[in-house]
Amino acid sequence: MTEIAATATRPAGLDRRAFLRGTAAGFASLATFGPPGLVRAREADALPPALRAAGGDWRVSFMDDFTDAVTFERNWIRERRAGGQHNTLRLPENSVVADGELRLELGHRDDPKRPFTGGSVQSRAFRQRYGYFECEMRIADEGGVNNAFWLIADRKTADGVRFELDVVEAKYPNALMVTARRWYPERITLAAHRHVDIPLADSFHRYAMLWTKDEFRFFFDDEEIFVALNSFAHRPALMLLSNAVGPFAGKNDGDIEGAATAIRRVRVFETVG
Repeated sequence: MTEIAATATRPAGLDRRAFLRGTAAGFASLATFGPPGLVRAREADALPPALRAAGGDWRVSFMDDFTDAVTFERNWIRERRAGGQHNTLRLPENSVVADGELRLELGHRDDPKRPFTGGSVQSRAFRQRYGYFECEMRIADEGGVNNAFWLIADRKTADGVRFELDVVEAKYPNALMVTARRWYPERITLAAHRHVDIPLADSFHRYAMLWTKDEFRFFFDDEEIFVALNSFAHRPALMLLSNAVGPFAGKNDGDIEGAATAIRRVRVFETVG
């Protein structure tokens, strides 16, 4: 890892793409009986290094390895979502579960204002305040795409505070951005940019955040990359996985058909007691 720049402000926001290679490791789902399922269950429960270092008692509060369509429908809502900073319409049909992966597929549409399509899912019922949030993701092998795992305050319980925690916004070929942001009442932005030494579209990587009442700690492949104090995020949040084509994500060649963001696991831990 070579570069990092952090900011904390309070303002008054054949081409390059190779076909995606390989599939997720062949683990059985937690519901499977027999040795493969037991191996997968033990892996799901294994504490990540960040929690071993933090100490205390932790347990898995959410886990999806995208091996079962019924479980996916119970855990997630496929969204139709636009956005103000990109020219992509996320469509429900672009979020596809197959071969142990959630694929957020990219495509085109006949609309000059939003010529691209992408995918977005939101946790259906799961909400949590504080804890460790992790996903294993392979970004789209295409420039100009934002690949994101993020949390937002649930407005039903936000008590007038709107915040967003970007566990990662990853961009081709090797750029990361992590952010803790309060949108309302007073805007606060805590962010870090980093470039890593490996192409993020070639394989799956772990992106994680440890959120406590005092601070946010962000991780890439179990290495801490940014720490910020928490003065505003103290309400339950929901999770989102999404992608979008937009100028803020870099240049693209206009041909993103067939590219996809792939996620093979999301897991969350909470403290016990």
